[in-house]
Amino acid sequence: MIRADEGPAVAASDADYRATLLAASPPGARRDIYRIDASPGTVRASDPHMPGVVEHVLLSAGRALVGVAGEAVELHPGDHIAYPGDLPHVFEALEPGTRAVLVLEHA
Repeated sequence: MIRADEGPAVAASDADYRATLLAASPPGARRDIYRIDASPGTVRASDPHMPGVVEHVLLSAGRALVGVAGEAVELHPGDHIAYPGDLPHVFEALEPGTRAVLVLEHA
């Protein structure tokens, strides 16, 4: 997991701009990108995907418990987590207006 102010960053010399690498794509991988909008009340419990799938979640607003079922971590805006999507996993919004970017990486 990478907290909001962690990770290897590269700053631009000509602008107030910084890019932080959260995860590099393995050669030959395919990625699907989703925006998640969620509210408290119901846990999104997902069955395992195909073997080798990795999920990346970058929380942009609110708070959420995210990750492998039984091992989910509380994320705050700017936090990133990657976990095996081929295990049961959850996304539970803890605040109204919780929003995230979900990237499914297929090996």
